[in-house]
Amino acid sequence: MQKSYDINEQLNQRSSVFSCIIVTMDNSTKKSSSYKTKKSLTFTTWLLILVGIVGSFVIWVFAKPVIVNTDVTPTGFAVQGVAINQTSGYVDFQNLANNGIDFAYLRATSGNSFADDGYKSSYTRAKSAKLKVGAIQVYSSNTTAAVQAQYFIDNVGNQIGELPIAIQVPDDQISTATDAQRLASLIQTLYSHYTHDIVIYTTPAVQKQLSDTIKDTKYWLIEDNTDNKAAENQFIQYDEDRTIGSGLKAVKMPTSVFNGTKKQFEAYKWLN
Repeated sequence: MQKSYDINEQLNQRSSVFSCIIVTMDNSTKKSSSYKTKKSLTFTTWLLILVGIVGSFVIWVFAKPVIVNTDVTPTGFAVQGVAINQTSGYVDFQNLANNGIDFAYLRATSGNSFADDGYKSSYTRAKSAKLKVGAIQVYSSNTTAAVQAQYFIDNVGNQIGELPIAIQVPDDQISTATDAQRLASLIQTLYSHYTHDIVIYTTPAVQKQLSDTIKDTKYWLIEDNTDNKAAENQFIQYDEDRTIGSGLKAVKMPTSVFNGTKKQFEAYKWLN
């Protein structure tokens, strides 16, 4: 009996030891898990802080005003402006005026198939910003002059602004004498209706093609400089993608100069 008791006592003692070991291991595991959790939380916290710092730096860099002399008109010219179409999105005309822009040409119609539904809104806002305004009709060799002129008149009405009406002529629209004559008819029809000057908005290549057919109409020449100051070039587009403004308000637009004096430019009067 004594021997049996001793064996049971030893088993109980060993069981107690094992229980202690298991409890100790469990506590160690919990402590280790807690440590790892704290370590993980610490790492996540620092990672979030780092992301915040980097994000703030990026915002500061891109929002910070960029020093750009966008209000400086090219040497030899006193007036500059922009051309705007339906792809320009919402335009802050006051921002343009605040950055040295004096006029805005707005694309109104194209051939007899497209009219910018934002034209009248842009026209009103440009006038409110005290910019002189002009309307652009894109010429199409596929439609008669009478139809194109009527389409422009129907959509624009009397909101043509004070600048000459601009007829934009793409490079591929004058390939025959008939195309040139149709353009001449469009010019005459619009002039007769509005009694208002017309300017042809195009490239030097098209200007050369039209030289034998159209004699008295002036040009708005698309160049990449302001070198061609011939009297027939009333406006010169010298930059297709000029930055205007700075920081978050900076925009890129086709920019042109008026090939004349400030006094000559101011002589243009409002037409409503």
